[in-house]
Amino acid sequence: MFRKNMAYARNLSATAIALARQVTTAINTDDLLRASLVQGVSAFDHFIHEEVCARMILTQQGSHPMAKGYVRFRVSLDSVNQALAGSGVSWLESEIREQHGYLSFQNPDKVADALRLVTDASVWPAVGGHLNRKHEDLKRQLKLIVDRRNKIAHEADTDPTPPRTRYPIEEPMVRQSLDFLEQLAEAIIAVT
Repeated sequence: MFRKNMAYARNLSATAIALARQVTTAINTDDLLRASLVQGVSAFDHFIHEEVCARMILTQQGSHPMAKGYVRFRVSLDSVNQALAGSGVSWLESEIREQHGYLSFQNPDKVADALRLVTDASVWPAVGGHLNRKHEDLKRQLKLIVDRRNKIAHEADTDPTPPRTRYPIEEPMVRQSLDFLEQLAEAIIAVT
């Protein structure tokens, strides 16, 4: 699903480029680039949600190593009753989705917190080693991408100083951001 979501994000950028070549500058295609960046961050967030959920279920089934954080995951008594009634692992998936449904796994610290449920690896140093980059730089780059996404999603990407215009956005920045998010996801899979 991650690849499909990232492809959707890239298609938005490609549409912006193609459309910009065919119309006058009076028609601004920048909002397609903004949508592409928002979709890319959303795809990464969704990837973390799904990866953690799938691995927790595999852990419950005995097919994945049990992380220290896994045993600290709290479940409701309703879920305990469902588990005791022999409902397989559907109770766990419901519990994970209930608890994580309102959480955002975009901030590097929140990403690491979520992954601690399924791995004992020090996520960011391991990802940094895999990508041959300092993990602090990776975290900083992710924060910058997420901050820009937040400006788009929560502030209409508008500079608060007069004359209150939208911040500029260009396809190379969006493409590089999407590339980076894909590299992070691949590295997370490789090291955790």
